[in-house]
Formats: sequence, C-alpha cells, structure tokens
Amino acid sequence: MKQLKMIRYRAPICKRALPEGWRYELYHGTREEIADWIEICKNGLFGPNLNEEAFGKYILRWRDLVPEKDLFFVVNAEGMRVATIAYVRYADGTGYVHCVGSLPETRGKGVGHAMISHALEMGEEREVSHTVLTTDDFRLAAIKTYLDAGFLPVLYHDPDSDMGARWDKVLAELHYRQVEYIVEE
Repeated sequence: MKQLKMIRYRAPICKRALPEGWRYELYHGTREEIADWIEICKNGLFGPNLNEEAFGKYILRWRDLVPEKDLFFVVNAEGMRVATIAYVRYADGTGYVHCVGSLPETRGKGVGHAMISHALEMGEEREVSHTVLTTDDFRLAAIKTYLDAGFLPVLYHDPDSDMGARWDKVLAELHYRQVEYIVEE
C-alpha cells in the first residue's frame, strides 16, 4: 500500500515559533548529528532498527538533498537535538518535506507546527512552485499538522488501496472538516 500524499501550493504561511529558548540548527556533518538523527527518527519515523545505513539512504543519497542546507534540527533550551526535518528543492522546482521526526517528550509543544512553518519559509526563499510530502495513515498527529499548515490530500492511483476511502477514514478519525482533495492522474 502506497503512502498518503499531500500537496501545498504557494500561499501565505501561518508562521509558528518554537518554544522560548529553542532554536534551529543546520546539519554540519558530524557523527554526533548522525547519531542524534538516528535516535530522533527511530522514535516513530522508521522504527527501532534504524542505523547509519538508513541515514545514508534517506539523507546522504536522497535525490537533490544537500544535507548542509536541507537538513536541520530543533535544539531545545538545554542544547539537546530533539526534532529533525529536511526540506528539499527538486530540480523541477517542487519542494519536498522529508523525514520529519521528534523525540516523544517533544511532542505536543508545537514543534511540528513550527518545523513545517520553517520548512515552508525555506520553500518560499527557494521559489518552489509547490510543496509535497508523503506520510502514513496512522500518523494522525502529523497529518493534522500538515492539514493545519495548508496541505491538501492527494488522490492518486494505488492498485492496493482506495486512496479516497483511506483519506475519508483519516479525516473522520481526526474529526477534521471536509477538505478539498487534489486528484492526480
């Protein structure tokens, strides 16, 4: 079964701030940063068996991703990296939100909303035409964050599932108002 897809066309961004004393930090290529990325992402994004090989696959060798400008962390007031996100500008002008993750103790503090807002601002600076992302049906909190940021569900062909029924179920579980679906041929 394919992941759910969402798209956000260029529009004003609802800017969200990190908690007081928290900051963004770009990736600089250190082993400590790789270890922190693995720890953050194994707590929900990829599961407990995540390793450096996955960092290579999903970050270092991801199409058009330049880690030193596309991958960033959220650092809490104590100086600990607690969340991560990558924002890629593909050669065709499309933006892509990639590998969003946070430590469990960070959730519920508005960090996801702030990271998405920050990523969309990066897209504006890079003059993307639109931004896309993919996610899983069970990531309800993340999907709500994306919907709140203006992303719309995309209906596209999946021979293993009915994309419309899946989106209807997700929106019902979120008690989210009906949204426009984008149909992709």
